[in-house]
Order: sequence, then structure tokens, then C-alpha cells
Amino acid sequence: MQKIATLLLVLLVVILPAGCGKEFLELAPLDQGSVNLSFKNPEDANRAVLGIYDAAQQGMTDLALLTERTTDNATSQASVGLNNAGGNIRELIFYQFTSENAYMRNAWNNHYAGIAAANQVVDRIEGISFANETLKAQYIGEAKFLRAYFYFNLVRFFGAIPVSLAEIKDPAQAFALPRTPEAEVYEVISQDLADAITKLPLAHNATHLGRATQGAAKALLAKVYLTGKKPALALPLLRELTTAPYTYRLMANYPDVFSADNTPESIFEIQFLSGLTTQEGNSLVTFFMSNDATVGRDIYGAGYVGANGGGLVVATNDLYNNYTAADARRSFNFLVYRSNAERANLNLVRKYHRLPATGLGGSDDNVIILRYADVLLMLAEAINETNQGPTPEAYEAVDKVRLRAKIPALARDLTYESFKTQLLEERRLELAFEFHRWFDLKRFGKLVEVLKAKGYPIQPFHTLFPVPRSQVDINPANITQNPGYN
Repeated sequence: MQKIATLLLVLLVVILPAGCGKEFLELAPLDQGSVNLSFKNPEDANRAVLGIYDAAQQGMTDLALLTERTTDNATSQASVGLNNAGGNIRELIFYQFTSENAYMRNAWNNHYAGIAAANQVVDRIEGISFANETLKAQYIGEAKFLRAYFYFNLVRFFGAIPVSLAEIKDPAQAFALPRTPEAEVYEVISQDLADAITKLPLAHNATHLGRATQGAAKALLAKVYLTGKKPALALPLLRELTTAPYTYRLMANYPDVFSADNTPESIFEIQFLSGLTTQEGNSLVTFFMSNDATVGRDIYGAGYVGANGGGLVVATNDLYNNYTAADARRSFNFLVYRSNAERANLNLVRKYHRLPATGLGGSDDNVIILRYADVLLMLAEAINETNQGPTPEAYEAVDKVRLRAKIPALARDLTYESFKTQLLEERRLELAFEFHRWFDLKRFGKLVEVLKAKGYPIQPFHTLFPVPRSQVDINPANITQNPGYN
């Protein structure tokens, strides 16, 4: 299948607004050149849209750390040594975040770079003449979908954030941006996605496989509504995704979800292309590998290549033990190392499993952002929240996911609260290491309760990450720090 990434091999650099010696909200990296990308024809517009997808590729390891490493899903390989881990990792492990944490700063910068690229497309495409107005609308829809995706991550991580829906050409514009209240950010996201739904196609042909679709916009909007405590608005969107004209379905076997890219279960995934020379590869396989070459060879065999892996995100025993032995997901999700007492209980993650031919940074594993199993579990959640208790439809949605995993259907005796608790566990087991756990714990209102009960030194203010110190320092009049941080 041809991926979007192959198109990115063409000279495809969206030149974002230049820095002026200051970071001005990091809406563009300082090493970018001045604005000189011409938007003269539909081909220019297409390249610019692909540039937004390129921005979405960036920072996958940061996303993995912030959504999994900060939860009960992940720990580090024992030989890394928690007490010897780098300062930025230690902050995540022990909930001692500072406003100078590199992973949080990177997430901020990468997401705002994507937003800047999306704003360019939305603003400049209006001046281009298209023979095919449907295609022009599609490009706008893609830009708005991706802009909503970036803002959705940012508002969940940081709370109130600066919002710009227009291209910033002058640093003074950025300095004037205050932090927009969370409720207003969610409204902006919802509006972008609602507009994207009207503009995006139901599906793409093989040449454009992997680009945003109407179904992706509906699934993301449903998650936005659930996060914003609006389950009644999410429910019809989720029901629509389970019926014609949509053709999403669960793959017959759990490993099938990850054995190929862009499967019928996939709703939206970030595309990657193997090979270090393409600079479009996925480095997560390295990140989740053993950091010990001997262990790596023992587990991965002859396929283990290059230097040691990261070993910084491996599954906790708590997560591993929550799967039953019969659960098909346990045998697939983890590469378990038990042959050496010094490294016993090492559960390496196998979801990003494709080893590149050379080097460790260039795998072609895509990263799934939305898939049909997630939709089914959100459907059950929306029903439970709207109805204040599960219905046969909600049970059926969950059971489809459970039965695919080779575990029994749920007993039909759950209350609103017990069903909600069960859903959180279902999401943990089905979607582990797909960058949902921190977001899910927060949406369910259980982040502090669950982690504190397991010994994490988490405090109520940790439900938001600190705004990067550079942003507060550069614009103190408009950018204040989140409570609990300095």
C-alpha cells in the first residue's frame, strides 16, 4: 500500500513563520527559515497539507512518555535503574514534574508547529483556484481535523492554552495571545471537527490511504464530547460509525490489527516509512526495545540490529498480570523475558515490533490514533453516561472487544459505577501503549485515585502538566503557570 509518507519524499517542507531571536510561544521552531512557500496551485496546497501530517509524525516518543510512562502501564527496564534515569525521566516516574521538562516542552513545540502549518493551509488555500472544489474542501477539512487533533492533545495536557486560528506572520501577534479557557478551547476543537465532517470523504483510494476521513473526524469529535462531559452529543456520532455507509470492523484476531497498516479496524493512524534515509521512520520500536544487547538478542533473535534499545518504557507487572492467561492480547502485546534472574519480570512491548533493516530509528510501523475497538468502548461509555447505567447495547459493544480477545462476555449485573470502572479496565487492556491511558484516567476522573492507590506520589494538581518555563518567561503578561508549579 502506498503511504502518505512516500509523498513526503518530495521536497515538502512547510516553511513556518521565522523566529526573531525569541520563542514567541514556539508556534514555529526557531531553526525554520522565513516564509517563502508559494501557494499558487492545487499541487502546492496538497504539499502543504502533507506537511501537516509530517508535523503529526514528530514527537511520538514524547507522546508515549507523557501518556504511558506517567501511569501504571509503564516502568523502565530494571537495568536502566530508576534512580539513575535522566532527570526528565525521573520527573515522570516520580511525579516531580518541573516546567523545564524536555518531553513536555517538546510536546508543546511539536503540536504548535503542526497548528502553524494547519493555519497556513486554511488561510492561504482560499486564494487558490481549484477546478475541483470538492478537493479544495477536502484539503481544508484535513487541515482542520489535524489542527483539532493538536489542540485536543494540548488542552488535555496543559489546560488553558493560547489559541490561534490564523497564520501568525508577526511575533507581536503571538505575544498578544493569552491562555484561552479550557471550555473555549474545546468549543474551537468541536467547531473545527464539525466543519471537517462536512468536507472530508468517507474513504480514500489506495494512493491517498491514511489521510483523514469523515469517520476519523466523527470519532475524534465523539472523544472530545466525552472528555467535555457531553455524552449525549457523542452517542449519535458513535452509533453512526457502527452502521453503513461506514465499513469499519474489528479484525478477526487481535494481532491482525498490528500486522498490517490501515486495516479495516483502523480509523486514523500516523503513517511512517522505513529507512533512516527517508527521515520518515518510526523510532518507537527502538524506544520500547531492551536497552541491553544480550537481552535484545535473546528476545528478538537475529532481527535485533544496531545499538541497544531505549528500555525506558516496558510494561509493569501490574498491567501484565491484569490480563488472564487466556487473553489473546497478553501473548501478543508483550515479549516476556524470564530466563535471567537479574532481569526477571521484563515485559517488553511488542505493538511497535517491526525492526528496520538497518539501524533502529527507521521502522515503518504506523501509530494508530483511532480504531474501531476504541469506538465500541466509547459507545458503551456514552450509553452508560447518558442512561446512568449500562443497556444491552452497551454490553454488546464491550463484549465484541472481549470475545475477540478470547475472554468471556461480561455478566449482566453491573451498575452505572461498576460498569464505568469496568470500561476503564477494558480500555487499559485493549488499548495499552496506544497513548490512551493517561488521557483515559483523567477523563474518567480517576487519575489521582488510581495512581495514588498504587503508590505513585501524585497530587491533584498533576492532572495538568506545567506550561514550559520558556513560554512563561517569554510572555509573562499573558502566559501564567499552572497551579502547583513554578
